[in-house]
Amino acid sequence: MPDNGEVLIVLLPGMDGTGTLFNTFVGLLPDGIDAKIVPYPKDRPMSYAELAELVNGVLPRNTPYVIIAESYSGPVASILAAHPVGNLLGVVFVSSFVAFPCGRIGPWIANMVPVVLFRGRAPAWVLRWLLMDSATPRETVSAAQDAIASVRPEVLTRRLRDALNADFAVTLKHCTVQIVYLLSGSDRLLGSRGLRGLLAARADIETVKIDGPHFLLQCAPESSLAALLKIGILG
Repeated sequence: MPDNGEVLIVLLPGMDGTGTLFNTFVGLLPDGIDAKIVPYPKDRPMSYAELAELVNGVLPRNTPYVIIAESYSGPVASILAAHPVGNLLGVVFVSSFVAFPCGRIGPWIANMVPVVLFRGRAPAWVLRWLLMDSATPRETVSAAQDAIASVRPEVLTRRLRDALNADFAVTLKHCTVQIVYLLSGSDRLLGSRGLRGLLAARADIETVKIDGPHFLLQCAPESSLAALLKIGILG
């Protein structure tokens, strides 16, 4: 952390890729910590390598920064951390993964994912059960529905298939900066599988368990931010 105490958080979104679901978390950031949300294209399928190149193009070259990768973006963060540019201080994985989030059955499932799965508005009860919880405000659920609906079904299908086939554990081994993992205490989507995959690659990862669902930064933003500030990765 530099003497002037200023640091930038680069936020990489979940599978919707819009970045709009970070707004509440960003609004809680204290003075001296700025945020840059990097959205992914809504109408163009891109591989993890292509997304990493896209993000790399907007990373700061002078300002110290921390990457926070949510869920789907874990592999993107691992690529960036293995070949850091500028003054990268650390990487935070939030309910995320770097390899086979559904285990070795994932690639088999990926081959069966139909585009029709993402046509139409995502049911609120499905989002609550998989990603949120019963206490999640209706406005948050609606915002997630809007974010998902704004992305072409073909793009979401490609992202889900790529996530299920992801294998970036070896890539993470080349990361030399501090790594923190925020583990959801009640993640129905990923459980602890993502964390186990990271620990298999890097045993020195600092893990913090947060009481909340898969969408930690949306449903437990205060607790998540407090944990990161206490660890000191944000200064």
